Amino acid sequence: MVDIDLNELQENEKQGKDIKGLQKQEFDIDDMTIKTVKFCEAISGIEFYPYQTEYAKGIVKSLLANDGEEITALFSRQSGKSETNACVVAGCMVILPILAKLFPWYEPLQNYKNGLYVGIFAPSGDQANTTFGRTKTRINSKNAEMILADDDIDLELKSISSLVALSNGSFCTAMSASKNAYIESKTYHLIIIEEAQDADNRVVRKSIHPMGASTNATIVKVGTANDKRSDFLEAVQRNRRRNLKGKRKYHFQYDYKVVQKYNPRYKAFIKKEKERLGENSDEFRMAYGCEFILERGMFLTEEKWNELIELSPKNLELVHSKREGTQVAGIDWAKKHDSTVVTVLDVDWEKPLEVDELSGVTHYRKQILDWLELTGDDYESQFYQVVDFLNKYNIRIIYSDSTGVGDGMVDRLRYYYEGIADVVGYVFSMPNKSAMYMYLNQELKANRLYIPNGSRAERYRKWQTFKQQMLELEKSWRGKYMVCHHPDEKGAKDDYCDSLALAMLASQTEGMPEIEVEENTFYDRVPRYSQKYLGRRKLFG
Repeated sequence: MVDIDLNELQENEKQGKDIKGLQKQEFDIDDMTIKTVKFCEAISGIEFYPYQTEYAKGIVKSLLANDGEEITALFSRQSGKSETNACVVAGCMVILPILAKLFPWYEPLQNYKNGLYVGIFAPSGDQANTTFGRTKTRINSKNAEMILADDDIDLELKSISSLVALSNGSFCTAMSASKNAYIESKTYHLIIIEEAQDADNRVVRKSIHPMGASTNATIVKVGTANDKRSDFLEAVQRNRRRNLKGKRKYHFQYDYKVVQKYNPRYKAFIKKEKERLGENSDEFRMAYGCEFILERGMFLTEEKWNELIELSPKNLELVHSKREGTQVAGIDWAKKHDSTVVTVLDVDWEKPLEVDELSGVTHYRKQILDWLELTGDDYESQFYQVVDFLNKYNIRIIYSDSTGVGDGMVDRLRYYYEGIADVVGYVFSMPNKSAMYMYLNQELKANRLYIPNGSRAERYRKWQTFKQQMLELEKSWRGKYMVCHHPDEKGAKDDYCDSLALAMLASQTEGMPEIEVEENTFYDRVPRYSQKYLGRRKLFG
């Protein structure tokens, strides 16, 4: 029944004889991985499909080596990912402590001499209980009863609602990984995160990962594709790159084409799903084709970000002061727990790119010059810091958030810049924000924005924050309105995104003929711009 002959291994170990042709101080991890996976099948009473075997070997090998690897698995829906995890957990809870005693000289296995500790997590308790429930079922199977009762194993099973434990010290628990769950008190050798694509990023990184620190735990993240950027997607991308570098696999991916080779019922169901959903539909491609379709759920994909960086002039650095030309700015005033962010764009109004034949709108190239980020709610101090920052540039148009506290700040800016720059208040209503982000989306798709990409620029925290917020910005649709917002996670923000979108609105303004501008009492507070650019403005909206 089991390919691991415990009596033979134990007797050879006592006599110091070769084990399967190996010297005592050697350990054939590949051979033992195969045997351990077969043991997992035997104790569970099932036979893995080839792709399940491959994935199971990846987990078991990491456990035997105690290498603390992060393993990712992207499975087509209902293809056996939870079943594989359950069988591996059930088998390894039994066999690893035994192997630790049979090979006392193999140090990695000594991590499990007092039992294998397994934690199963998922975005909700019900999802975590799916794999946990199957683990209970497998370790309670008739095959498992026979193996546990064997004289060489002789283990007792202790099972309660939230815990499966064996008398050798091994145990398995299931816990919710929701952002409101308190889960920071456990230690595990094996951490499995089911439906990892929907798990809260902060909980995964801050609460779950550290549970394996003292044991150098293997972390397994398994799920299906969706339309959101997540810790799971980032882990998948890392492991895909690692797979290309060597023989060992860290990412395991099986779409419906792989699964239906071994399961005729699955193949028949997929045929019907293609008819119901359409083979090219987003739903089918994500659920069964293992395709992340970020353009549906993310405002900016990493591929598009890289394209914008590539198309920008090489080694483009931040510009902390610029008197020539004409610049515009967007200001997003801080709300609770947020930051005030100012974005300055240089607009090349002297060289129009193109004129939209339908709307008659002229498009111009924009370049991000710099950002200012301020934290706290001392708006009096913030106002003067903002104008000091803007006064380093030839600012002609300012679009400012006028929602809540922003309304009063817009009035102050208008008073301050009267006759010098146009200040437009923009209320963040759903229709307004939709229009704002649809325009930003249009400009990014048309590659009309240059982004600083020099090595010095990328070392600035504000550059890194800008990139992070742009790549994390999620989008959805409510009727005809595009809704863009930061992820629903603690610490996630979108201040830089709102500020950029406001600045891009300001850049829609087209040039006007030169006009005379009278002196005013506030003119000395800002640089004395050339008369050529004082007239290059037109109120928008």
